[in-house]
Amino acid sequence: MKKITGLAFLMISFISLNAQGLKVTGLLKNLPDNTEVTLLDGVTSQEVGKGVSKNGNFTLEGKTETATIFVLGFKGMNQKVPLFIGNESVTVEGDLQNVNALSINGSVTHDVYKDYMSVLNPLIEPFIQKMNAIQTEKDEKNKAALTKESNELSTNVTNAFLKLTTKYNQSPVSTLFLLQFANMFPVIKESLPSIYGSFTGVAKKGAFADMLDKTVASAELGKIGTVLPEFKQNDANGKSISLSSLRGKYVLIDFWASWCGPCRAENPNVVKAFNTYKAKGFTVLGVSLDQDKAKWLEAIKKDGLAWTHVSDLKYWNNAVAQQFGIQSIPANFLINPKGVIIGRDLRGADLERVLAENVK
Repeated sequence: MKKITGLAFLMISFISLNAQGLKVTGLLKNLPDNTEVTLLDGVTSQEVGKGVSKNGNFTLEGKTETATIFVLGFKGMNQKVPLFIGNESVTVEGDLQNVNALSINGSVTHDVYKDYMSVLNPLIEPFIQKMNAIQTEKDEKNKAALTKESNELSTNVTNAFLKLTTKYNQSPVSTLFLLQFANMFPVIKESLPSIYGSFTGVAKKGAFADMLDKTVASAELGKIGTVLPEFKQNDANGKSISLSSLRGKYVLIDFWASWCGPCRAENPNVVKAFNTYKAKGFTVLGVSLDQDKAKWLEAIKKDGLAWTHVSDLKYWNNAVAQQFGIQSIPANFLINPKGVIIGRDLRGADLERVLAENVK
């Protein structure tokens, strides 16, 4: 009964709050006077509200179409405060030197966000540490043991996540986390249509829902065992490169960008795979979601990415990324010499394993 009442309250809150604007009121220690305080949309980075502090106080006002993630920033200071809020009156109180202990009240969605973070953070941190340890471990026996431990930790994380999505299947917070977790955990990505299908109400509205709608719609397009459709895009010299021009080789179509931290962290694994298997008929085709050509080319040189690269320099509107429903990076498809997909979103040890099984 308590669960039903909470979900009903969530729906009523969104209906009644759509008519009003967004208001963030702050009372923070260690916030210098005359500091410019801004509220940025976490998806578009557009400014939604701005104010100036006095005696630790500030007020920001704006409006949003749907509840989403925002970032509260302070000019000249490194502190950032995430807020998952809608058109609500929210208060932020505490010591700015201790962001994690701030008291944030007045938002139903932010309460859900806090619950997700409190449950998942303690589980994700050791998982990430274990994954990092696997990447640096040289001894194969130790690496196997670490992989087994990371798989157990991964199961703990995904089980906790699935319980939260069931509890909050009407919240857009669940939509954000589903989008992130589908990119991190293969088991979540495989179940993406059914998990997202269980969401209702405002969980299926907004930018994150739009991204998931496209991802689910394109799921069949990139299914293992099917032929990856043809595409063409220009390289840095303006030469048109087609996927079919690489037919006869094993090809990793790698979606990345110079500004993508996880992509850059994964690049050494791709370089290692390329150098190990290039003499056996394997290559990489990099599809960049960059906007700045100079930064794109600089990253290629710095990371030692000695394979073919293409981009239309249109950021997330990259035509190939749009064609294949790419909503997050790094992302990739591995195809065999006939163009059939034999792997998707392979990283590190998984990429090495699939290549070792297929490229002889």
